[in-house]
Amino acid sequence: MSNLEEDRCIDLLIDSILDIMLLVVGEDGPMCYCWAHWSEPDDSSDEARTEPESGTEKFFQGLKFIHITSQDELHGVIMSLTPQLQSSYGVLCFLYSVLFTHGMLALRKGMGDESETLIDPTHGHASQSLINLLLTGQMTPNLFDGVRSISDYSLTGILKQPKTGFLTLFEALHYCEAGWYLKNPSYPIWVLGSETHLTVLASPQPELVSDESSHTDQKATLHQAELEFARLSVGQDPDTGFIQSERLAELLQNLQISYTDQSLNGVKQKLDPEDLGVILKEPFLLHFFPKEMSKRCSQISNFKLIHYNGLQKSNPNGQVRYQTGEARILDPTEELAEIGTGDISPIQRCLQTKWPTIRIKWENDQTPSLN
Repeated sequence: MSNLEEDRCIDLLIDSILDIMLLVVGEDGPMCYCWAHWSEPDDSSDEARTEPESGTEKFFQGLKFIHITSQDELHGVIMSLTPQLQSSYGVLCFLYSVLFTHGMLALRKGMGDESETLIDPTHGHASQSLINLLLTGQMTPNLFDGVRSISDYSLTGILKQPKTGFLTLFEALHYCEAGWYLKNPSYPIWVLGSETHLTVLASPQPELVSDESSHTDQKATLHQAELEFARLSVGQDPDTGFIQSERLAELLQNLQISYTDQSLNGVKQKLDPEDLGVILKEPFLLHFFPKEMSKRCSQISNFKLIHYNGLQKSNPNGQVRYQTGEARILDPTEELAEIGTGDISPIQRCLQTKWPTIRIKWENDQTPSLN
């Protein structure tokens, strides 16, 4: 980033903010954006004549909203108010823009319960619901993929592959488990969560991830097929690895894969040649998603990582800098042969929730902090 001109950095900031606003806009009713900005109250107003008792009161006295109905107009408003984004109230105004654009009803519906707060009262970082909203456009406290049913109650997780992923140290501590979608974004960028803070991990190597967005000729993605296969498996157990042959038609319908009676019989004969009445998952996926399966199986084993922690106290010599490292994914047999690996750093434990055998050589042997 040090090689970028200031104007280019501002352009990238505006593009990123616009992407998030387009992501979080409410789906119910007409598309409408709400942009929050702050300015000093007019001298003639009652607010200006009343001295605010706190910074909070001062913020709300100067808070104003612009309602926008088009993407082009939104882009123009953000550009015109760019200096405010870099002011003391810039982040707060952006947060209010996101929340009001998504809609209050949608926020309440998506939050875990009424006692949940959007900002952690102790450490000041975003709640999981707010993190998910900013990364995926969904307001949900859950990390798993799809929808899960518990008794008569449905819990909504992440429904599609996001551009930016999320990994958390809490998974390494066995408090939760992020689903495939959050671990496998379409761009090699992840937000990393710890007990107290959020940092960012990225890689300049796009082949590290796979964009599994739906294509026009095939509605379902590879991972959607995996989820649906697991749902139709015996006992809805994803570890079963097979479905009954009689459910193949239902599976294809749910994945919006067209077929005829003749083609269905042909697929059954190919996937169940011994007529055992079962269809295994891997042969099914290889048949209907050959390119996606091939790309998944050819993941790279060596790649560069870039980590960013915005807190001065968490950086060497108190200077906020990107920290780079060279990562290597070991073969399981190599991992077993390792002797005396020593203590594992928090960031490595966090990354092992996605790459279980990852090893990282950080530049200057300075391991980045997650806190």
